Amino acid sequence: MKSYKSSLCAVAATIAAFSNTAIAAQFAIEGRSMGMGNVSVATADIATAAFGNAAMLANQRADDDFSLLIGLGGMLNDDGKMLDDIDDFQAADANNDLVGMATAINNMNGKVIVPELTTAFAFGFAGETYSFAVSARGDLISAGTLTNVDITNPGLVDPTKNILSFEGVLATEIGVSIARNFDVMGSELSIGIKPKVVQYEAKFFEESVLTIGDSLSDLTDDGSTVELDDVVTVDLGVAYDLTDSVRLGFVAKNLITDDFQVGAFTFEVNTEYRAGIAYHSDFLTVGFDLDLKENDPLLSNPVFSGLKTQYASVGAEFNVFDYVQLRVGASENIAGGIPDGAKETSYYAGIGFWLGFNLDVAVASRDESLGAYLQMGFKF
Repeated sequence: MKSYKSSLCAVAATIAAFSNTAIAAQFAIEGRSMGMGNVSVATADIATAAFGNAAMLANQRADDDFSLLIGLGGMLNDDGKMLDDIDDFQAADANNDLVGMATAINNMNGKVIVPELTTAFAFGFAGETYSFAVSARGDLISAGTLTNVDITNPGLVDPTKNILSFEGVLATEIGVSIARNFDVMGSELSIGIKPKVVQYEAKFFEESVLTIGDSLSDLTDDGSTVELDDVVTVDLGVAYDLTDSVRLGFVAKNLITDDFQVGAFTFEVNTEYRAGIAYHSDFLTVGFDLDLKENDPLLSNPVFSGLKTQYASVGAEFNVFDYVQLRVGASENIAGGIPDGAKETSYYAGIGFWLGFNLDVAVASRDESLGAYLQMGFKF
């Protein structure tokens, strides 16, 4: 029998197979920022500014003129340890232990599991006055929970009961970032805008806890897709140098909002606001970012409202002669009304290499949640 845990870890990849578009997740902007705890508003470099803060395109070191970035990552969030409950159900089912199966279902009820994926591409150019970037990314966030719960003896062995119901949202984004520097009382002020087009697609599928380990391919047969309209919107970013080493940043994403009906629920695209401050030198960069409001999950079903976020993040990068960059960071979700597991601090680490090209690797961990990102590109 296949492992339930292995099968659920593959769910995110299964969602990817439903669409021909690129996909990615909201959990990380890209590899460098992820290694620093997802700090980016006042720390983004020329390669990552298109995703973190468009204004930072015009706030770069003099020797950074061109960049190319390609990245891929994924994360599995299991704050309620739902995978452990599914393993317990699997073991009890193998031993015909109905009491153990019922206990596992009771423990699983009300919990949520969240597999996520991310891909990103960006090309940037920094000039003396104006800077530009063309970027593309895909966003996937999916979440699953237990429905049609039945712990009676017939229900525990009925494949129409105790259903793992998943909702996924695929978002494919193409944007053009433009930034310019201004002199304000002897200090540098950078302003950037990023007009973008985002295509959304909602995907729903379900499978019984009893059978999910035996036929993951059935998920593709049972799934239903809801094509949503494209959204034309814009991001705005600002960066201001308080001193030669201290910078403030602010970014507002999705200034033009929209919403769609998805069955009985409403899918909403809302504006997000984040502020940041950073200290930077040739050898050390330290940043702190804060979401200025709670952000609802990119999912329509209100059962997933507990996935809302408001992050406070801190991170650092140590630059070793421009050949190696060591990164660490931490973040905490300070939103109200979220599960206790989601309140746990997330820890991040990353490393970057200059090997004639850039190679960046980042990892993230929080209790039962794990993630990783691999990114490569050029800067010159």
